[in-house]
Amino acid sequence: METIKLPETELTEMKQFYQEEHDKAVRRLQHIKTMLQRLGVNIQSFEPETIQMPEIPAGEVTPAEPSVSKTKKKTGRKSKWELLIMKRLRQLDKPVTYDELTEEIMTFSKIPENKRISTKQAVVNVIFRLRNRDKKLDTFSIGTREKYIALRRWFENPGEIKKEYAAKIANPKSKIKAKPGRPGRPKKKAHS
Repeated sequence: METIKLPETELTEMKQFYQEEHDKAVRRLQHIKTMLQRLGVNIQSFEPETIQMPEIPAGEVTPAEPSVSKTKKKTGRKSKWELLIMKRLRQLDKPVTYDELTEEIMTFSKIPENKRISTKQAVVNVIFRLRNRDKKLDTFSIGTREKYIALRRWFENPGEIKKEYAAKIANPKSKIKAKPGRPGRPKKKAHS
């Protein structure tokens, strides 16, 4: 039989994984036995036969010399928001603001108006994750306080959007409000 050499971390992970699987199986069997007892079934007739597993000698699986391993990416499940945001941005094919994207997703998914705040918060959180962890999105500004969200492939350089996508941005309406003067004081006149 051939000896398998594994890094210490993999060996530890394997042991932990199989221990967890064993514990799950034991808990599941205990639950099944309890339910069968409640149903009045004779448990002795369902006892599993003892299966002899071939023993692996202790020296067969050994930790290998420590090596530089690649960092593992977590392969968790994708949230529905990630998929929805990416799909919507590709369909729109233009950079959008957080508010515009929230509005698009609410309309597209038929989310009621009373869920606007939680929807926007979910959008902000997912965009943060897609920007920092997954490196699929990036944000930029065109001189206003408003941030635009765009796919990474729409950028020439970091922070520099391609001209074709910059042209697709609807000109933001100026929201400059005139500052009111202080009450009770007349405005100063400019001397000419």
